[in-house]
Amino acid sequence: MPKLEEGTPKEALLDRKSDLFDAYLAVQTNLAFATEHGVPRSFTVTSTRPAEGKSTTALALATTLARAQRRVILVDGDMRSPSIHHLGGVDHDRGLSNFLTGQDDIESLIFPMTELGFTAMSAGPIPPNAAELLTGNRFKVLIDRLLETYDHVVIDSPPVMGLADAPLLASRVEGVIYAVESHGIRSSMVKTALGRLTSANARVFGAVLTKFRGAQGALRLRLRIRL
Repeated sequence: MPKLEEGTPKEALLDRKSDLFDAYLAVQTNLAFATEHGVPRSFTVTSTRPAEGKSTTALALATTLARAQRRVILVDGDMRSPSIHHLGGVDHDRGLSNFLTGQDDIESLIFPMTELGFTAMSAGPIPPNAAELLTGNRFKVLIDRLLETYDHVVIDSPPVMGLADAPLLASRVEGVIYAVESHGIRSSMVKTALGRLTSANARVFGAVLTKFRGAQGALRLRLRIRL
């Protein structure tokens, strides 16, 4: 995925001729071969650490799927550091954490991302015990209910390292897309993080190399990982 030198990911995704949109469209095409029924109906997007491009990847895949006339909802699963609400110009006073603590009216917890063509759910109020909320059955109930209405549920997950949240989320969906920054990340960290996901019985569909600069020259990323 090319690194944006100017503008925001949302602005780039609104331009169907942008390099960013074109690159993520290729990822969506590859995802069509990920399962026997095509693009996974539910998946998380995560990374080793913060700021590697996982939220941009989740946003972009929700956008490309919506452009393919699919009904899509993007859920902000990062209840510790939420971001999706900023894109919709709303607050995160209602969202995922509300449902996990017992609220059942999903319609009151979502908002439209009209420009990009899909629906979104914010992380909700930041809870004191995010991982604890995810250990129960409510998140799986949410996914099942959303799939009654939407073709695809895309989860913007927290990063893996240092948190229990990402493996918990990953174990309750069809699989994971892993964002890896093209510079400044050690392969040993990536291998450790992927090991945590596989220990949670998560299926990793593949990786997206983010923030690539053409001027970086010949990039060699060798990750020998046995999943």
